Amino acid sequence: MAASLELPSYLDLAPAVRERFARIDARSVVLEVKRVEKRFRSPRGEDVVALHDISFDVHRREFIAVIGPSGCGKSTLNRIIAGLDHPTSGELLLDGRPVSEPGPDRGMVFQSYTLFPWLTVKKNVMFGLQMSGRGGVAESEALQWLEMVGLSDFAHLYPKQLSGGMKQRVAIARALANRPRILLMDEPFGALDAQTRCAMQSYLLQIWENVDITILFVTHDLDEAIYLADRIVVLGRQPGHVKEIISVPVPRPRSPEQLISPHFIATRKRLDDLIHAQDVDAKEIPIPRLTPVGDDVL
Repeated sequence: MAASLELPSYLDLAPAVRERFARIDARSVVLEVKRVEKRFRSPRGEDVVALHDISFDVHRREFIAVIGPSGCGKSTLNRIIAGLDHPTSGELLLDGRPVSEPGPDRGMVFQSYTLFPWLTVKKNVMFGLQMSGRGGVAESEALQWLEMVGLSDFAHLYPKQLSGGMKQRVAIARALANRPRILLMDEPFGALDAQTRCAMQSYLLQIWENVDITILFVTHDLDEAIYLADRIVVLGRQPGHVKEIISVPVPRPRSPEQLISPHFIATRKRLDDLIHAQDVDAKEIPIPRLTPVGDDVL
């Protein structure tokens, strides 16, 4: 397993942050990812390694972000944990039990809006409860979860009548209604505008603080990863592998003002260095000059 980030001396963790990490370490381990590898055959018949030797643990009520360059296997890893795909080798354990297929102990929220368009907001949230044999309490529990995400006044509407952020809040409520052990999120705010995205990050933190849930959050946004997570798993590509696991030194509760704090800036620089290290030797793109001589922009 990759080592956690060693911060510079001037960024020593505050006592409250150290205490929080000690509490996390003392909690039970919910998810164990052990030496997971994923191979597949390319259209040309070549053996392609998408993930190699992926290992890390997730503790109960921990917020883990997974980041990395495009093509490093972030979403593939999330799908394997969800049981929607299978590793070529290695093992995943949820509460000590092997993960081999989808189950109600894992909730999933995707980037695309996956609500049923023919069902109302309330019935979308009720769906999983009804499928799991809890139809008798489905309506009352659905209304509770909609109140949790601030959408109880919109229960009778259909998805097409909602904004993008509201649709994702319904998707989160639907995923949480089955009370999963872990919530898997695959770039859930990637399609939202900047203002809505910030609001959704705040909503998610409020929900996480008040619900007994562990979150594994895939994102390509470095600021989002630092703002939300306790720890960040950094993947490298070709093949996807764990480069480093970083403990986020930014104190909780989080606020937008912390984006300019020394701890935030130093962590972001470290993430940026890790992710773009493979691009240092990238060649310049051979673009032909299409402007008149002397018409420079630099």
